[in-house]
Amino acid sequence: MTKINRGVAIKVRLTAEEKDLLKEQSARTGRTQSDIIRSAWKKLKIIELPPADFAETVVQLRRIGNNLNQLTRAANAGEVNISEIKSVLSEIVAIDKKLYKTLSGGGLKWL
Repeated sequence: MTKINRGVAIKVRLTAEEKDLLKEQSARTGRTQSDIIRSAWKKLKIIELPPADFAETVVQLRRIGNNLNQLTRAANAGEVNISEIKSVLSEIVAIDKKLYKTLSGGGLKWL
């Protein structure tokens, strides 16, 4: 087996308990501490942070949800204004398109 020359070092901060556990795992498995850390890192599922304006999207969705609740109450009371419903639906469609673009990797572009 070819040995890989790993010449780049990084510093990792651990608690005393974590260091002891890593040392014990190394002794029990016969693997180096570096190898244990690399193996654990490779198994992690890395999730990227959402775009900075994603929080604003959530706020807008909550507002629209409140509007929908109000419209539902009005509809149940027989006081529905069709233009309000169309307005809310167009907002939902616009935000849905932005969310789809974000989740598919295109990012958000507000106004």
